[in-house]
Amino acid sequence: MDYKERYKLWLKNVKDEALLKELKSMNEKEIETAFFKDIEFGTAGMRGTLGAGSNCMNKYNVAKVTKAICEYLKSHKNPSIAVSYDSRNMSFEFAELVAKICAYNGVKVYLAQTMMPTPFLSYMVRFYRTNMGVMITASHNPKEYNGYKVYGNDGCQLLDEPSLKLMKLAETINPFSVEECDFEKACENGLIVFTDNKILDSYTKEVLKQSVCDAKNLKVVYTALNGTGIKTLPQTLEKVGVKVILNDVQCKADGNFTTCPYPNPERVDVYESSNKIALETNADLIIASDPDADRVGVNVVKNNEIIHLTGNEVGVLLTDFLLSNKKYKSGVVVKSIVSTSLVEKVAKSYGAEVHNVLTGFKYIGEYIARILKDKSHEFVLGFEESLGYLVGTYARDKDATVASMLICEMASKYKSEGKTLFDKLGEIYAKFGLYEHSVSRFDFPGEEGFIKMEKILNNLRNSAPKSFGTIKVTKVLDYESGVGDLPKANVMSFELEGGSEVMIRPSGTEPLIKTYVTLSKTKEENAENKVIIEKAIQKLMK
Repeated sequence: MDYKERYKLWLKNVKDEALLKELKSMNEKEIETAFFKDIEFGTAGMRGTLGAGSNCMNKYNVAKVTKAICEYLKSHKNPSIAVSYDSRNMSFEFAELVAKICAYNGVKVYLAQTMMPTPFLSYMVRFYRTNMGVMITASHNPKEYNGYKVYGNDGCQLLDEPSLKLMKLAETINPFSVEECDFEKACENGLIVFTDNKILDSYTKEVLKQSVCDAKNLKVVYTALNGTGIKTLPQTLEKVGVKVILNDVQCKADGNFTTCPYPNPERVDVYESSNKIALETNADLIIASDPDADRVGVNVVKNNEIIHLTGNEVGVLLTDFLLSNKKYKSGVVVKSIVSTSLVEKVAKSYGAEVHNVLTGFKYIGEYIARILKDKSHEFVLGFEESLGYLVGTYARDKDATVASMLICEMASKYKSEGKTLFDKLGEIYAKFGLYEHSVSRFDFPGEEGFIKMEKILNNLRNSAPKSFGTIKVTKVLDYESGVGDLPKANVMSFELEGGSEVMIRPSGTEPLIKTYVTLSKTKEENAENKVIIEKAIQKLMK
């Protein structure tokens, strides 16, 4: 079915007045973008722009996948599901729709009583022992987006095989004929149950169990980037002694993200107002969580200047801090393949191991389950360079709350020694060598962009570059062909002369390609090589 046929089908069947009005007002290009394909699952579930269309986030696509979940759970006796949502536009409406469809189909729903972080949903699944979980969020994307994450009964995002099974079921569902129940009646009948403070207290206790030391000498400016972190993060920091100063404007729920249009703590521009508050109040750190509070970013204040730490740098610092302050008989750090290899040197110095997994925290969650089952290792830390960290096994997704607590405790400890996190990072580089990283994104919107993106990736695979500018490629790894014991994945790795590395992969949730560059020579050489490599990458993306 081409996009024009899909469009006609939606025009004929859509009953929602707002979506129908949007459909009728579309021009040809908008129709093509909204209907050239069906929205699909990626590394972190289903995500797309809000609006009418088979390729967008709307009530019909939410209904289709939710009905598929109900079909998926038919073989279970007394099936149940946990449902939560973030601060985005339409998040509550979608969560309520999920609850009504599940209840209609006899699936008991545990629904968050207010917006809550993604890791809290992971904990909900484990706390209530539900068969599945659904989180309505688009993480750190702009206001135009929303999304739908699905979790298994261990609180881990669905892995590849069950995701594929779910999507095949979804393909058989008519999105325009999915039935739902009356919300109030379902609540009265006990098919929809709201969470209470008991689970929040339990979650907080589990986070606090990961504490290493107090942080009573630390002052921190916190911004929730208009998201859910305000529900858990400042309260937890205060329990370990941190003096928390809120960036009030950005700690209010706002699905339009008025003060931070791209609410991603990897971006230095989202810290602008928080940096100002930190300098005015003589704070030590600025902490920023993304809208669903699974990622956390850090700025360090040193000599009245602001220094932004990358996800890789925080991952290295946490690895060193945890291994130096906790006793592990057989510790293992689990990281994504695109995250810094410096962690391997740090872990080895403490007698610990590092296990690499594909990008997507679900693979870290899967490995946690494996080592807990065979008791082969003790889990130290899971991390991704995109600011995702987990310590502890109470949840199976990255958690900005536990990460922020440990970052603050780490900063407090070093402050008592007359150092900042940046100073400690310098000590690690002095011991193991300098590692610098850069991440770039190349957007390919619409059907034309999708085709172009596929062509670029196929060209890279079929005719791999022999050099990036003047720097020769010494080794090529194609994860699509299988690398070690990892599942096949659409990722290419290029090892370069002199120790640099380039990794290229498409995003699992957005129409874009991400590139990761690792540089491990002197500061001057890294700067020179970065220019050469990034210029070559830009040519490959044209």
